[in-house]
Amino acid sequence: MAKIVEVHPGIYEIFLPLPMRPTIINVYLIDCHGAWTLVDTGMNSPESIAALEEAFAEVGIKVEDLDAIVATHHHIDHFGASGEIRRRSHATTHIHRLEAERAGRMIEFGKMAPHDRPESRAFFAKHGFPIEQFSPTGMRPAWMGTSMYTPVTKPDKYIDDHDVVKIGDRELEVIWTPGHSPGHNVIYLRKEKVMIVGDHLLPKITPHVGIYPDADGSNPLGDFIASQLKVQNFDVELVLPAHGGIYHDHRHRANQLIEHHRYREAEMLDLTRKAPQTAFEIAQQVFGGEERPIFHVMAATFETLAHLELACFEGRARRSQRGERTVFQAL
Repeated sequence: MAKIVEVHPGIYEIFLPLPMRPTIINVYLIDCHGAWTLVDTGMNSPESIAALEEAFAEVGIKVEDLDAIVATHHHIDHFGASGEIRRRSHATTHIHRLEAERAGRMIEFGKMAPHDRPESRAFFAKHGFPIEQFSPTGMRPAWMGTSMYTPVTKPDKYIDDHDVVKIGDRELEVIWTPGHSPGHNVIYLRKEKVMIVGDHLLPKITPHVGIYPDADGSNPLGDFIASQLKVQNFDVELVLPAHGGIYHDHRHRANQLIEHHRYREAEMLDLTRKAPQTAFEIAQQVFGGEERPIFHVMAATFETLAHLELACFEGRARRSQRGERTVFQAL
């Protein structure tokens, strides 16, 4: 398979390998006519860097020729190689302030032992997660604390909603789309009617939206749904996602994602009509209780929690205490 495809005049999709699922991330190289911009970077693995170098060579440039890096968000597959690429190219690096903070936090977490964060253990316990039944080593992704994640934590420029980043003769509009992560942005090229959507509008899968210990009290699923409504205000002919194939009807996909989450919430609330339950208890029934890696069990629990908190925010459920645990029940 080709590692690079021109999907619009001067806009190239590059396929980089990942050692997890999804197994490929799409990043986007933009010829700004006198300058080159890369939207997202892949992770800092030898395989990914080699694939990026090969793709660049096909259009006649090197990593060192890059002028700008623009990040959709801080996750390893999107921003993990940004430190190495900036070191080599001196490219001006752009990311939302919330994402730069989280990149720094991920590096700090990677230096900690699993028991260094008692507040996290209390959060797990509060939501019914039997943390003592699992090995602490499985609770963190294998890449955490390794050189595969070497993000820029002090970017050259912070980007925010409505910003227009001018590079060469291109204008990259920043649309803040919190949900999957708090500072997630999609990048809109208005003249070209192209939207680079990161993980916000994936064509086949739904991005993970969860509540974690450092975001207790937030409403990320409410943010995510609002962000799906927000992007529908833009005129788009080509949608460039981070995973899966390019497509054209962003409004249709945004509405599908909203409907998916509304259906999933109703399914969860139905389980609580007879008696209130913790997020973990509900997740085990919705996502299945069979043997799965602890990381998946955690993700399911915290995604369930995001649905339940949205239901509370919007008046369809209430939370209460059962001993030291937080339980939810449909109204």
